[in-house]
Amino acid sequence: MSEILSTASDAFRLIVTGLPIVLLLTFVSFFPALGIGILGGLLASSRVRALRFLVGIYVYIFRSTPFLMFIFLVYYGLPEFGIDIGPVATAIIALSLSHGAYMTEIIRGGLGSLDKGQNEAAIALGFSLFQRLRDITLPQTLMAIIPSLLGQAILIVKDTSLVSVVGISEITRLGREVVIRTNEPFVVFSLLALTYFAVCFVLETAARKLEVKARLVISGH
Repeated sequence: MSEILSTASDAFRLIVTGLPIVLLLTFVSFFPALGIGILGGLLASSRVRALRFLVGIYVYIFRSTPFLMFIFLVYYGLPEFGIDIGPVATAIIALSLSHGAYMTEIIRGGLGSLDKGQNEAAIALGFSLFQRLRDITLPQTLMAIIPSLLGQAILIVKDTSLVSVVGISEITRLGREVVIRTNEPFVVFSLLALTYFAVCFVLETAARKLEVKARLVISGH
């Protein structure tokens, strides 16, 4: 029993050390992914067929490629062209591009669900394209898809468990080090699972609260 408690204590200390890396990677990757999603969603909803085709290729490639394989492609591929950016930047690029493809589809769906009458009314009032996007289209779209975006943030948290393959000391990598030292995989990975569950539970709770608020705003209450 004492060995198990000692192992759990070691694992907990390392989790506390590695958790900020997980949260940092999630936060820093989420916003570039969202930017890619907004641009991709707008292009995918455009009337120009070539743009829709190019975005479709991007989405298909990144949604069809295992994330772990894409990390390897970025980490080992960029140095072939003389670009050495390090493991953290590799993880951020991989997470942003991969989840940007999913956010593109989320935002494209959100744009498709908007009331076209508001856009037509804005055109009749002389709003420019930029004004329509800034004041009408994007605010309403983002408000409506907040739960889906936070759901994607949860997936980013889960995918950070794979970035240890390029040498980042996040909690999964640190946990494996404890397993090698103590030979107590069940205890260590149970703590890791609980840690991921706790982080995702907080995000899920936030998503539900924001969804309720978004519905109230959209309904005008």
